Amino acid sequence: LASLALPQFSSVPSVSLARLTLPRPTSAGACALLLAVADMSENAPERYALLLCDVQQDLISSLPEDARGPLLEQLRQLLRAARNANWFIFYSGIRFPSGYAGVPPRHRIFGGLQRLNARDGDEKVHWLMEGFEGSDIHPELAPLEADTVVWRDRVRPSGELLEVLKAKAITKVVLAGTKTGQGILATTEALSDEGLLVYIVRECVADSSVERHEVVLDQVLNQYADVLGVEAFREQISQEIMLDMYVAFKTVNPPAG
Repeated sequence: LASLALPQFSSVPSVSLARLTLPRPTSAGACALLLAVADMSENAPERYALLLCDVQQDLISSLPEDARGPLLEQLRQLLRAARNANWFIFYSGIRFPSGYAGVPPRHRIFGGLQRLNARDGDEKVHWLMEGFEGSDIHPELAPLEADTVVWRDRVRPSGELLEVLKAKAITKVVLAGTKTGQGILATTEALSDEGLLVYIVRECVADSSVERHEVVLDQVLNQYADVLGVEAFREQISQEIMLDMYVAFKTVNPPAG
């Protein structure tokens, strides 16, 4: 996502995320539209955020081997573009305390881990467990000090995540990470329920099941979010941000008379 320039960007034919740069709502320059939202003040009608969901090492490792490298590369480029554009960056991760405390033994996804751990202990069974390297955010996508990281112990996003998004007055979220049929789906539904506009770039999400990934992307997520390929996302987000800047400019500079 390294060259989503302002409107001129739509003429770029490549669909590589490496060429996508997100517009900078806070960049200083000669353009009055940019200056109108230079500090992303409360006068700006829209606030954009990138939310990386479940990008811990254990979850990345659970993907098909041929999907891991491409996903990490796309996520790196998306994260770099969002940082360069001064978007808010959030992380939502799932991890468990020692012994999978609080996980119901009959949980359809995580109950098996709880039961195995009860028999074999933390040293042998610690997938996504706090204190073990696999539960950490992948080093290639590591958060910076200014980023917000919210942990949870269930598939659905926590109320804390929704509260911090609300506190920052976020209105539009680009959601990326894993797994398409679990964390991504649950988070999209929750964000949609809060009235946020959600965007999902197809190349920036993945699942351990290719079939589930494709079905959820094509048949389910598009009920709640704009599901777009790289080129379509690049064009749409560029146009939307320019429109948002225009609205912000007109808000702080109303016509005379």
